[in-house]
Amino acid sequence: MWRLRFTPDYLRFAWLRLRRPWIRCRGMVYLGRRVTLTARRTYGRLILGRDVRLGADCAIRAHEGTVHIGDRCVFGARVTVNSYLDIHIGPETLIADDVYIIDFDHRFADTTTPIMDQGIVKSAVRVGSGCWLGTKVTVTRGVRIGDGAVIGAGSVVTRDIPPNAIAAGVPARVIGERA
Repeated sequence: MWRLRFTPDYLRFAWLRLRRPWIRCRGMVYLGRRVTLTARRTYGRLILGRDVRLGADCAIRAHEGTVHIGDRCVFGARVTVNSYLDIHIGPETLIADDVYIIDFDHRFADTTTPIMDQGIVKSAVRVGSGCWLGTKVTVTRGVRIGDGAVIGAGSVVTRDIPPNAIAAGVPARVIGERA
């Protein structure tokens, strides 16, 4: 249904569809101001579900990998998603402001070679459906967050979180379970 207050979002979505037709949208995507969506035509894939809402200044980048954002996901402001392999965010997931999700790390073991020349290590990231990631959460490579999990603000997720768990801390650990 057309709503006057969403007119800027509709216009930004239309502009996205015209400028970047290789970004797949399964329905309406509500784009905040200054949202950056990057998918290289030959390398990266970006798939956005129905009724996805991306807050102001979000940056979703599929450098070489695939970023799949499920239906009805809501991203706060300044969320950054960087993919060189595969990041999958399940439907109806809430992601608060300033969250960072990444599926790669730089190698740095060799002290005789500059870090930028040592390459990267990649591992897929999965965020289940119906999750909630609090403000300033960082999700590192190779992590699986189960369906319905809640990650507390400021947490750094470095290992898998089971479904319906409540996790917090640096590194994030399970501190409870949803009833």
